[in-house]
Amino acid sequence: MLSHFFLTVFNKTPGASALTQEMILNSIDSFINVPLLVSLGLGVVLLLLLLIMKLRNTSKSSFIFFVVVGIIVLGSAYTYLTQTYFYFVFTVILAEVLIFPYLLLKAFDNPKKREEKLAAKKAAAQQASLEQDSASKALIAAMEEKHQRLLNVNKEIISKVSTFFTNENSIESFMEYCNKFLTEKTQADGCAILLADDFDNTLAVKSLAGAFPPPYKLPDDLPHKPIRVETNLRFATFNFSDNIFGDVFTSKEACLVADSVKDPRIFQNGPEDFLRCGSYIFIPIIQQENAVGVVALARKPDNVKFTKEEFETATILVDAIATSLKPLYSFLTYAENAELNKGGDIASSYQKQLVPQKLPVISGTSIGCFSLSTENVCGDYYDVIVSRKDRISFVMADVAGKGMNSLVVMIMIRAILRLAVNTNQSASTILTWANKGLCSDTSKLDHFASISLINYDSINKEVQISTCGNNPVFIYKASDKTFNQLSTPSEPIGVSKDAVYTDMKIKLESGDILATCTDGLLESLNEDGVQYSAERLSKAIIKNCGANAKDISAKVKDDFKRYCGTAQQYDDQSLLVIKIQ
Repeated sequence: MLSHFFLTVFNKTPGASALTQEMILNSIDSFINVPLLVSLGLGVVLLLLLLIMKLRNTSKSSFIFFVVVGIIVLGSAYTYLTQTYFYFVFTVILAEVLIFPYLLLKAFDNPKKREEKLAAKKAAAQQASLEQDSASKALIAAMEEKHQRLLNVNKEIISKVSTFFTNENSIESFMEYCNKFLTEKTQADGCAILLADDFDNTLAVKSLAGAFPPPYKLPDDLPHKPIRVETNLRFATFNFSDNIFGDVFTSKEACLVADSVKDPRIFQNGPEDFLRCGSYIFIPIIQQENAVGVVALARKPDNVKFTKEEFETATILVDAIATSLKPLYSFLTYAENAELNKGGDIASSYQKQLVPQKLPVISGTSIGCFSLSTENVCGDYYDVIVSRKDRISFVMADVAGKGMNSLVVMIMIRAILRLAVNTNQSASTILTWANKGLCSDTSKLDHFASISLINYDSINKEVQISTCGNNPVFIYKASDKTFNQLSTPSEPIGVSKDAVYTDMKIKLESGDILATCTDGLLESLNEDGVQYSAERLSKAIIKNCGANAKDISAKVKDDFKRYCGTAQQYDDQSLLVIKIQ
């Protein structure tokens, strides 16, 4: 551009030759390129220096410096290549425009205020850090306090559990202690502790204290009286599903039910005040990641609801109980096995003397039976009592407990029944007498027993039946070849002195078959874990209905052994068959 300017001037100058003009113009263009190249070189050097400052952190270098120097370098290079000097001018103006606001701010900036702002920002950051540290310390302190509480509770319970090792009823006594301990620490109105029976896949109440409204649906025929409701809960069993206890046991997750009215898992049995449900805490008892039971705490609806803090406290307490329960279980298992091995043999020998050594011959009937005893278990008892010409009494009993305990109760029941059947009283009345006799006993033995009592009038071929507990009575009618269960489950004897039992009278005909058994027979499992069941029993009896009662019982026995195979059984199995000729 500049050379063109000088060319115009030379053209107007007289005497200037063309060669002279060209030489001058080349010299001018070469001179102009020198500062352009110097600007390019200095720009590159400046970029390198800024980069070194950035990498070594020797001084703060604003980003705007990189941008401005970069623009000058690029503009100088582009101008040199195109020989269009307008671009260089534009580059310089653009660089100045970019750096002008930065320099303006720096020129009128107040370093003191900036430092104050930085100091305030730093102080705020330090304060936030201190607050965060304080919160962390508080959280750590809370966790340490929680762990210390757990440690103290563990020490208290462990020191106490050692006193139950030699207790006659160790588990029951320990559960009662835990119940009282939990109730006091959580200020609950009532507490229930349930332990699992892995064989039956059920939960059973092992300890119950205070006001504990049942959170499950009570039987429709159960009177809404405190003593009857409490008795029902004490001896109730719950599946591992379809109820709040089973749900907590299966999920292994504790739950707080602040408002039971809004929780569909809680059944309201009211309207009686003692049945109205308030708030609950349900906590599984966990040992080595396996649930072994459930603790349930209750408060009445007119009391304050359980809080999250009380829920956490209860969880800590139950964890401590679970830890203490394991060594007690281990010791008692060993002690029980040792005691059963010793006492079981004695009880079995006495048991054999209580059952009829030889079944009586009764005109117009045939009788068959068998009883298979499980090792160290002595719970089943049957009897045939010929009391009068018009009454032959058949008894099938399943006594709670094992070893000597069940033997003692068995002797008591046998004595009462043998005396009572000689009277004119009905079967239900006789069971009522036996129930009151057991309930009046104040010893610590388990007095519970399921009994089926069949009074047969051989003259009129009429039978009177009454049952208590779970011993079923079946009938096969030869006339229509049907097999049905006559009895319904009821309360065992020894539970409540106010229990009521009913009679059932049936006219029998030639070929009819009566059968009664203990639940150990029907609930025995084969190697696949499937029960023998009443259905299979009925098929075996129907298949052999043409034989006498002795042969029928033998066929059922063979079928039972074949079905169960080598599977271990945990209860006695007994069957009594009566066939009308």
